[in-house]
Amino acid sequence: MSKNVGSIRRSQIISTFGPGAIVDFRLPGSGALLSGVMQGLEAWEAYTKGGYKQDVVREPRLEVLLGVDHFRAPPVGTYQRDGQTKDRVLPIERFPDWLSCPECHVINRSGHWAPSRNGDSLHCGKCRGKPAVVPVRFVTICENGHLNDFPWTSWLTHEAGCSRPVLALKTVGAGIGGLLLTCKSCGADRSMAEAFSPNGIPKHKCGGGRPWLGGRETGCEAAPRITQRGASNVYFSIEQSAITLPDWKVPFREKIADFVDMLDYLDDDEDKMIDFIKKKILPNWDAPESAEEIALRFREMKEDNSGIEGDLRLDEFRMLLTDTSSSDESEMILLNRQQPVPATFSGMISWISSVERLREVRALTGFTRLRAQVGGKPDAVPLSRSDLSWLPAVAMHGEGVFLSLDLEAVSAWESRPEVVEHLALLIQTHMDTARAEGKQVDGAPSQLNARYMLIHTLAHALIARMSLDSGYSSSALRERLYVGPDMAGLLIYTSTPDADGTMGGLSRQARPARMEQLVLQALADHELCSADPLCYEGMARSGSNGNHAACHNCVFLPETSCEVWNGFLDRSLLSAGPLSFFKNLIE
Repeated sequence: MSKNVGSIRRSQIISTFGPGAIVDFRLPGSGALLSGVMQGLEAWEAYTKGGYKQDVVREPRLEVLLGVDHFRAPPVGTYQRDGQTKDRVLPIERFPDWLSCPECHVINRSGHWAPSRNGDSLHCGKCRGKPAVVPVRFVTICENGHLNDFPWTSWLTHEAGCSRPVLALKTVGAGIGGLLLTCKSCGADRSMAEAFSPNGIPKHKCGGGRPWLGGRETGCEAAPRITQRGASNVYFSIEQSAITLPDWKVPFREKIADFVDMLDYLDDDEDKMIDFIKKKILPNWDAPESAEEIALRFREMKEDNSGIEGDLRLDEFRMLLTDTSSSDESEMILLNRQQPVPATFSGMISWISSVERLREVRALTGFTRLRAQVGGKPDAVPLSRSDLSWLPAVAMHGEGVFLSLDLEAVSAWESRPEVVEHLALLIQTHMDTARAEGKQVDGAPSQLNARYMLIHTLAHALIARMSLDSGYSSSALRERLYVGPDMAGLLIYTSTPDADGTMGGLSRQARPARMEQLVLQALADHELCSADPLCYEGMARSGSNGNHAACHNCVFLPETSCEVWNGFLDRSLLSAGPLSFFKNLIE
């Protein structure tokens, strides 16, 4: 596309509309509908005029985990060229390429329609009024992430002698069975319902299309599946995020960002490194360190990063168990204020704090189609043709509530024979379901354990309750789970990009009187479900997502709020029934 066709918020690029996603725009001039696929990261670099330094986002711990040098926020703003101010843009490519006339219902490729006078839209030149043509509803995707136009030409079998077919997509009845692909030349027709097969489009193979990268991949054996271009299964983003912790390395790395490559090069020669620092860095250095001290800190930063753990959450968990309010609050990246734990929760909850300020860096690492990635499966579809030294990301600022369960109490509870037996049945059901769907099963997902499901279900229950009391909708709240041998906590937070933070309505929920009422009410809310007894007995779930007593009537949340797409939830471990961790509170 050579013209600006619309705008998207930066944060949406990292979640909903990243490279490989289909986006609909209304063209500014005509109001005509344009559907396009967001282009890959190489195209970002080609369109990032005026450089990218103003877009750099830093989070050293996450950079090391993902193996990149830095992150870049989607480009916004303007740049100067030939004395003119121009917009910095992200590129899209028209997709699907097939368009339909809303009057005569004829469908054809984009090159067969008449362009408008200013060239920003396409029109049907045969219908009265020359209406703007619109993208067809259907595209094809596969589990390997490919995206193709539906095979309109080969889907219909024409009558003998039909040399110039004219295809039309007409609605003649209710439902998908009433949608017919017809040929106006020979009268042949076929229902679109036949294309919606669980085994793929009959007698058609995947075309291997990668319109966000350009070109095609050959040899894809996955079955192509028809879907609507705006369906949720067309694009599932894969994100990695980290909470920025108070650390000298963050501001230090930002200050030497322009010199990191040269310092790396000179690292083996102490004298040359000191000379370089004195000449290039010290003249603009706004701190009292000497050249020798800067060199020492640079080496400490490198050594610390090279040994970083793959899992960032243990460091975050430990920091969230630390009250940082005694420090200079104006300088704190993570302002965490401990709150007294109500006596009601003694022996169950060991820590509560109001997170009055936090910064989260959220990076887009890939995406999937057909189903979301959980536990590393299915494999991520790449955002670029080759490995780059950066990934797209945004820095979010906000507030939240953190609580940790008593580790000894959780360990004792998850070791109870009835809880162990319950989880064994869930694991067996999950594996049987996966095998029935034709998947190879090496073992149960790591999230399918009692501790994770307890923490996860509690987070959903608290978010549902907080959405009624804090002034935020449930879709504006997110969970961050801390589960492991030494962790049993959760952070519920809200955040916005490019802002100093939010208004404090969420972090105030951590105050003792408020938190006691909130937790008790959240537990009571999920004792029963309107779908019981089916929900409680696990008959409302498929088995493939690791759920048991969980459905849309009780603990499910908007998918933007959940880390694992509403999987691994079970009310019976929370407050519904004899297995529940909080059984004594309910009784």
